[in-house]
Amino acid sequence: MEPNSQRIYRASRDGYAFVLDRPNVEKLKKLPDFEGREEPAVAEDFLRSRAEAWADVLTSAGAEPGEIAVEIDPHQKKARLAKETRIVITADI
Repeated sequence: MEPNSQRIYRASRDGYAFVLDRPNVEKLKKLPDFEGREEPAVAEDFLRSRAEAWADVLTSAGAEPGEIAVEIDPHQKKARLAKETRIVITADI
C-alpha cells in the first residue's frame, strides 16, 4: 500500500473543515485544470483556493460549522459539499 492511499486532505476556514479523501483526489486529478498535477499539491491547492468562498456560502446559507466532505463530480465539474452525508451545496470547480 502506498503512503498516500489513505491520505485525507483538510482545509479549515471560519469553523468549517473541508475534507477531501483519496478517491476524490483521484477524480480531481482527471479534470483538465488539474491533470498532471501531483499530490499533495493538487489537493492542498484546490482546498486552500476555495475554502474561503465555500465558508462564505455555507455561512450565508445558515449551515452549521463542522466537518464538510468534499465530493468531486468529474462529469459535471462540480464539488458537492456534504455534512453528515447530506449535500449542503454544489459548487463549480
